[in-house]
Parts: sequence; C-alpha cells; structure tokens
Amino acid sequence: MINQKAVEYITTYCGIIVKIYLSKHFFDFSIIKRSYFRKDRLMPGTIICFGDSNTEGYDPTNLMTLHYPEELCWTSILAENTDGWQVENHGLCGREIPHGAGQISYICRLLDDWSRKPSPVQLWIMLGTNDLLMNPLFSAENVSRRMEKLVSELMKCPAVKSGSVRLTIIVPPLMQYGSWVTDENIYTESRKMDAAYSALSERLGIRCICTGTWDIPVCSDGVHFTKDGHRIFAERLMDEKHFRP
Repeated sequence: MINQKAVEYITTYCGIIVKIYLSKHFFDFSIIKRSYFRKDRLMPGTIICFGDSNTEGYDPTNLMTLHYPEELCWTSILAENTDGWQVENHGLCGREIPHGAGQISYICRLLDDWSRKPSPVQLWIMLGTNDLLMNPLFSAENVSRRMEKLVSELMKCPAVKSGSVRLTIIVPPLMQYGSWVTDENIYTESRKMDAAYSALSERLGIRCICTGTWDIPVCSDGVHFTKDGHRIFAERLMDEKHFRP
C-alpha cells in the first residue's frame, strides 16, 4: 500500500520543481530585458537620406545592374557603423531639387509619414548635382535658390514645425571633368556650392554639411562616387558632430 503522506510529499515536491522550471524557462526576466532594450528601442532616431544617384548607389561601371551592392553604398556603411541609428536610403537617379508645387506637396506628405516614427527623424537632403547637369547655364546661386524654396516650404510643414523632423542639407561633393562634365561652367559652379548652401542655411537656421574639401573619388564620368568614394563619404559623415538627436 502506498503511503498517502509520501504521495502528497512527492506531489508537492514535483510541483515545486515544475514551478521552478516554468519560472526559469517561461518567465525569464532576461527575455523581457532583451525585448525592452532591443536596438530599435535604444536607437537615437532615423536618418532619411533623400538624394540622387550618389545616394541611391548608381555604378556607371557595372553595365549589368548599374548599381553598387547595397552594402557598399554610403548609406549602408553609415547604418552599419553608427550604433543605434536607423539609416534609410531614399535616393533616386536623376532627381533634381523638387521645385514645383506638386513635387513639394509630395515631400510634405512624406514628412507627415516619417514623423510618425517612434524615434526622432532627421531628413538629410543632398541634391543639386542634376540641377547643374541638366541646366548648363545654371549657377550655384540658381541651384541654391531652388534649395531655399524647397527648404522654406518644408519648414512650414507640421512635421518640421513640431520638431518631429529636423532638416539638414548636404552639399553634393565636387564634380570633376569627365564624360559627363565637359562644360567649364558646371565644373566651376560645383565648386561654389559650399558657399551658396552655407549662406542659405544661415538665413534659414538649419544645419548644412559642407563637402567641398572632402576629396571624394568619382568615376570617369566625373559625377558618380567610386566604391572608395562611398566609403570615404560615409567615414566623413561618421564624424560625431553630424549625429545629433
């Protein structure tokens, strides 16, 4: 005959062991900790990189894809090496500075969407190269006026006015003589962009990242970053002063 007290003792003892097991494996506080402190909760914010082919990652030497592998683009290098920041590539080949009412309205709608992200958002705009290329008689001042019109309108958007999205303009790195750059005016005016964008940033009170002294290597077309160009560009941006929440 089985001793009733022994049965109760064994049952109780086993129950304690089961509870300990469950507590250890199903209520593991390290799991809660890992979930709560996961990277996307800690990240200082999101950087939206809004630019042209040098942001998208266009590679004129690759006739198959016309694009660098994603991991070689400066936006991806930035994302990989700036702990906590989520970097999004919104580059588009051929993009000029949006200057029509419809174009600017579209950017404002994008801003509204981006402002809903859980962390602060920075919008980095690097445009102006195609404005010079497609309008050979344009000066750096003409391009700057386009940028000033865009930024002025974006500053009226609720997402920017509320501080949910912060604006930064990046001066496109210098163009060099090449198959795409044969006109002296384009070559010369690209070297005046730092001063033109700096002046507008002071007028509007926004941040401007000047790149005229960065010596970014470009392909034989004189416009598009080489692989080293993407790497060097990312390294220069990784300077701590460029990452402010």
